[in-house]
Amino acid sequence: MRKKFFAICVLFLFSIFTPPAQGADIHDFNEGVSEAYKAYREAMFYLRTGNPAVASFELEKLDERWKAVVKRFADKSPDVFSRDPAWRKTLLKISERTTKGLQAAIDGDAKAANKHLKPIRKILSDLRRRNGVSNFSDCIDQANAAFNKLNKYRKNPPDFGSEKELDTLRQKLSVTIFWYERCWDTAPPAIGANPEFKRLMKTSLYSLSRIWVAIASKDKKILTSNLAGLSSSDKILYLRFG
Repeated sequence: MRKKFFAICVLFLFSIFTPPAQGADIHDFNEGVSEAYKAYREAMFYLRTGNPAVASFELEKLDERWKAVVKRFADKSPDVFSRDPAWRKTLLKISERTTKGLQAAIDGDAKAANKHLKPIRKILSDLRRRNGVSNFSDCIDQANAAFNKLNKYRKNPPDFGSEKELDTLRQKLSVTIFWYERCWDTAPPAIGANPEFKRLMKTSLYSLSRIWVAIASKDKKILTSNLAGLSSSDKILYLRFG
C-alpha cells in the first residue's frame, strides 16, 4: 500500500513540474508569414500592371520564404492552430500555388500566375478566421472590401434624386470609414508610427469625408473625383501595409 501511495505521489509531482508540450511559437509563425506576404503583395502588384518578369523576382522570395514556413510549422503548428485538421494541408496548398505562380511568371504568363496566386489572400484569411485568430492584415482586408463596394459608385453614380439610393451610398460610406478608422486605431506600433501610413490614412479619411459633402450637395463630380483618388490610396494601403 505504501509503495502504491509513493508511486502516485511521484506521478503527481512529475505532472506538476514537467511542463506541457508546447506548440510552435505564434510570434515566429506570424513573422514568417508576414515576410512571405510582403513579397506576395509586391508580386501581385507587378502582375496586375502586366510585369510578370519583375513579379518573378518577388515570387522567388515568396516561394523561398513560404517553403521555410512549411518546413518549420507544417508538422508543429502554434497552439492556437493545433485543432485545425486542415492546418498542414492548407500550408502545403499555398506552397503549391506559390511554386506554380512563380513558374507562370517566369514563362511570362501574368494571367496564369495571377490565377494561381490570387486565392492565397483568402486562404490565409480563412485559416485565421476558422481558428479564431485576427491580425492587422485582416483589418486591411475589411477596409479594402468595404471600399470596393463604395468604389462601384465611381462609374455608376447614384440617382441623387432618390433618397433610397443615397441611403445605400451613406451606408457603404459609413462602413468604409469605420474600417479605415479601425485600421488606423489598431495598427501595430511600427506601422502606426510610419509617416507614410499616417499620411495615407489622414488623406484617405479626408477624401472619404468629402463624399458626405457630395451627398449633401448632390454633386456627382465631387463624388467621382474623390473615389478616383481613393482608389489609388486603397491599393497602396494593401501593397504597403496589408
